[in-house]
Amino acid sequence: MRDRWQARLGRGALALIAVAIVVAVVLAILPEPAAVMLGIALAASLSRSQLERDRRGRIEALLILPVIGLVGVALGALLRASPGIGAVVYVMVLVAAVAVRGRSLMWRRIGSLVATPFLAVLFLPAGAGADRGPVVAVLAPIGISVLAWTVVTVVQACARARRLLPAAIPDGPAPPSRLRPSASTRSALQLGVALTAAFVIGRTMFGEHWPWVVLSTVIVAYLPRGRADAIRTGVHRLVGAAVGSLVALLPAGILPTDGGLLVALALAAIGIGILFRDLGYAAWAFGVTVALTLLQRLTGQPSPLVGQRLIEIVVGVAIGLLAVTLVYPVRTTDVVRSRLSGVLAAVSDRLAAMEPTETRAAESRLQSALRELDRSVAALTDAGRVLALARRPPPRAATWASDAHLLAARAVAAPTPGPGAPRRAVGEARRALRSPDDLGPALRRAVESL
Repeated sequence: MRDRWQARLGRGALALIAVAIVVAVVLAILPEPAAVMLGIALAASLSRSQLERDRRGRIEALLILPVIGLVGVALGALLRASPGIGAVVYVMVLVAAVAVRGRSLMWRRIGSLVATPFLAVLFLPAGAGADRGPVVAVLAPIGISVLAWTVVTVVQACARARRLLPAAIPDGPAPPSRLRPSASTRSALQLGVALTAAFVIGRTMFGEHWPWVVLSTVIVAYLPRGRADAIRTGVHRLVGAAVGSLVALLPAGILPTDGGLLVALALAAIGIGILFRDLGYAAWAFGVTVALTLLQRLTGQPSPLVGQRLIEIVVGVAIGLLAVTLVYPVRTTDVVRSRLSGVLAAVSDRLAAMEPTETRAAESRLQSALRELDRSVAALTDAGRVLALARRPPPRAATWASDAHLLAARAVAAPTPGPGAPRRAVGEARRALRSPDDLGPALRRAVESL
């Protein structure tokens, strides 16, 4: 049930197709950098968040996305007109988006949608259609949002019809947090501290180049799945941005400011990032850094030396990491235990299922829970591969995830309903979630019982 690299690359290819269609339409109707970047941000964000949505989730996205587009454009305009007030509002909006994620599934979906568009506004020279009057300035982001939703929905529906994508697995409700303050409250506090520091330090130390500090901070501090995930994202951000900054040197230095080739190269860099994003965040950081560097030159904005930009990125990543690790930190093992709760509940339902419909529903929930588990444990899995080179055991949470996958595979292959002994063993593993020391042995016993 693990997600193979071919499947991740396939999702990246579908996202790239959707983004390319959106960009082509926007260029034909409103050929402005802000409009194109907004289309890219919305289509890229929606391509990831919409993959497992059911019909209700897709309708919610259609209603929410135009609002996000309008708010994003308004935030960008406020940041340019009144940087101080804009920074305060920017911090408040992103912190609120994180704080409400724990309230319901709809708010959780909103939080997954806003990150990429709100990062794009840091670099947009103006709002989409801002130079064409107030009516176009309002209608443009709404139209681009609906366009992005339509294209992504059609592309994914066609892919499912051709069996290039599996059937959508709707997200289940997030497991209740045992932390006090809750995980969403902790993430909101971390982001608030990090963003405030990033704006202050960025404007004080780097003047007009502050967006690179804020961008890097948000990437690290916005909804990390524990400390290990934040560190992994920070490292990927540094590597991708460093390579991207160096690669962008050549075209930025020799191509004319108004050259169409500059735009083509920027779009190609974004395409590379979208295609390979699921294989590693460094690819996305590379593509975005190259594209923004080239577009800054195209729009006449001052561009710092590569050395200065790397310093800005390092400062932003450091701010994000310090906030995540020092302000009400969330241990990765706690996140993994929370995700294991959903996996074990789905396994229990599968073993208790009596009818084929119950079996299919339980297996669907199991796939969704495993997907969330893999996302939370990805950083520890990477760490385990590094430790294996020195013949050291992987982190125990990575071992828990491996056993959970084995348990899920055996549960799916079990008869309906499942034998009594495995059902009792899974129940013991669910009770052992409260104690990390007991969880590993309990999971292993559950696996061996099937």
